[in-house]
Amino acid sequence: MGNPMFDKEWFRLDNAAKIYPAAKSSGWNAVFRMSAVMKEKVDGEKLQLALNDVIERFPSFDVTLRKGVFWYYHEYVTRKPLVKDERNYPCSMFKIDGESHLFRVLYYKNRISLEVFHSITDGTGALLFLKSLIARYLELRGINVEDTEGIMHYKDIPTEGEVEDAFGRNLDPSFGTLPRNEPSAYQIKGPREAKGTLNVIQAEMDSLELRTAAKKYGATVNTYLASVLEYVLVKRQLFEGSQVKRKPIKVQVPINLRKFFPSITVRNFAGYINTCITPDDKSFDEVIKETQKQLGENINEEYCRKFINSNVSVEKNIFVRLAPRALKTLIMRRSYYSFGEKLSSCLLSNVGNVDAPEEFKEHVDRLEFVLGPQKYINNAMTCISFNGRTVVTFSRTLKDATLEREFFRILKSHGVDMTIISNRGE
Repeated sequence: MGNPMFDKEWFRLDNAAKIYPAAKSSGWNAVFRMSAVMKEKVDGEKLQLALNDVIERFPSFDVTLRKGVFWYYHEYVTRKPLVKDERNYPCSMFKIDGESHLFRVLYYKNRISLEVFHSITDGTGALLFLKSLIARYLELRGINVEDTEGIMHYKDIPTEGEVEDAFGRNLDPSFGTLPRNEPSAYQIKGPREAKGTLNVIQAEMDSLELRTAAKKYGATVNTYLASVLEYVLVKRQLFEGSQVKRKPIKVQVPINLRKFFPSITVRNFAGYINTCITPDDKSFDEVIKETQKQLGENINEEYCRKFINSNVSVEKNIFVRLAPRALKTLIMRRSYYSFGEKLSSCLLSNVGNVDAPEEFKEHVDRLEFVLGPQKYINNAMTCISFNGRTVVTFSRTLKDATLEREFFRILKSHGVDMTIISNRGE
């Protein structure tokens, strides 16, 4: 398959993607999962046929990762990706060998899961792929999907805009860049699970109840969830005592840059912002007011322009461009810690309410979103809503589940009922 951008069999990684091959190691790479829990048991053979069709529609997924002299790059894979039975923990390591695809489609009983190495796409692109795959799967099962809103039909021809590097197109140096002098964040420490083990705890709840709880504090769901998370982390650090210097509580909140800059790219096009709560004993009302102010004032076009400029300026630096790939890898690996995970206490990625074809409501019970193990941060949280139901997911590499328990306890005290499930029986 040729690249519609270059008419070649390869293409450059987008700006955000370049950090992930550099930061990967023998024991970690950046993986996340989007899942659909169906109302019927999954037919693996029809799912494979659906994947055979849909992969042709997503050329930026049909690739592997190769090493160049100056940069990593993506090259097309000649063989078809294979659907597999799920047997490992969620978001397990990818085999990055220059031959294999950088995503996998898994199924287990009623669940269809798409797991992705972050170099090929972000949450928006992965969700679009999953929805398009499910639509084709339903068609192959004899279910006519008339409403194609929010999916890519497998027969359509890919366009250049779908595989563009939207960061480069939206570079505007006149806005300046973001400061790089953020203080380090508090992070929960403790005994870790064995390598390859990911603890996942999910709570399914009514979306209206969650919105009502947030509305009581005059907040959006995103601000409300971030505030509950921060409040629990504040209390956790205070509980640990004063043996060590207290650090600010900072939650990393992704930003879908497509909301500010028109783009239909299926590749990475997301930024993030870190909230910052001082490590003092605060009431929940104080935390939510502070968080609302920070997110409300900072998530705007100006901030996003500066974020893009900060990322792209490093890539365009003449010394970085001329440095061999091995040296770039060392620099970027250090940057991933110093300017990334070191500055966050926890990740919170909220996809929001998902639009999907009307036929999904009859055949899809719920959607799920799981962040894989982070390289340095031990906890991550996601939220995704569909058809009136919201699923909040915590993933962690620690043995201790106190963060999740306290988080869900507060939601329940605010009137949000939920059903909690875990892959470890907790």
